[in-house]
Amino acid sequence: MPFQKIHAEKLSQAVVHQIEQLILRGILNPGERLPAERDLAEQLAVSRPSLRTAISDLQDSGLLVSRAGAGIFVADVLGNAFSPALVRLFESHDEAVFDYIR
Repeated sequence: MPFQKIHAEKLSQAVVHQIEQLILRGILNPGERLPAERDLAEQLAVSRPSLRTAISDLQDSGLLVSRAGAGIFVADVLGNAFSPALVRLFESHDEAVFDYIR
C-alpha cells in the first residue's frame, strides 16, 4: 500500500487557511482592516511570529495589503473579476466556487 508521510500543518499555514476561509465566506470584506497584530495573535491563540509569517504569505498572494501607519487590510481581490489571488483561492478551496456564485 502506498502510504505517504503525514505532515503536521505549521501554525502560520493554519492562520492562512482560516483567513482565506473568512475572506471566501464574506466575513472579511475587501477593504476591511484586520485587528492589531497583538489582538489578532491573541484571538487566534498563536505567536506573533507565526501570525507575521501568515500575514506575509497572504500579502505575497495578494489577499492582504499593508498600509503604512494604518494597518493590514483585506485586498480588493474582486476588483479584477477574477484576480490571480481569487483564482488561487478557488483552486485550493472547492467549496468556495459554490459559495461565490450563490
